[in-house]
Amino acid sequence: MSTQLEDALAALLDFRLSDWHGLPACLTSEVARIYGTPTASSDTYLGSYPALREVYDVRNAAAKGLIVYSRALRVIAVETAEPPPFQAAQALGEPDARKPGESSRPGSLVREHLYLHDGLVLTVAEPLDEHGGEPKILRCRGIRSLTAPHEYGAEYYLAEQNRLVFE
Repeated sequence: MSTQLEDALAALLDFRLSDWHGLPACLTSEVARIYGTPTASSDTYLGSYPALREVYDVRNAAAKGLIVYSRALRVIAVETAEPPPFQAAQALGEPDARKPGESSRPGSLVREHLYLHDGLVLTVAEPLDEHGGEPKILRCRGIRSLTAPHEYGAEYYLAEQNRLVFE
């Protein structure tokens, strides 16, 4: 019998983004029970604070792997090793909030789309003109469900110039 965590992670890893409804409270040991020993582990920063980054190989999933960020053994965020196609996000509708673009790629502005209640953060390259093609998801992260944009703060995100603004 699968658990709420297994079901949630399977939806994210298979790019069924409309079936993702936030990261359940869990420990790193629970993720390891599902996916085995991480293939890589390193200290990093998530937002303004240190975090442990563990990578799990999940070859049978569309995402091919799962990246887990944790603090004090508590999972804070998960990320797909490969980003989903933009079509996977279309069923979600418009995001609840968008961060203004703080970086770019050739021909695109890169910003984060937040789906607060679903606990989903998509980093999207948006074409600068109508001939630039469709948007492309560069990163897909799952976090706990949020109720307001200000909750997506220093725990998850370090804004340029130490400020956090939403459109």
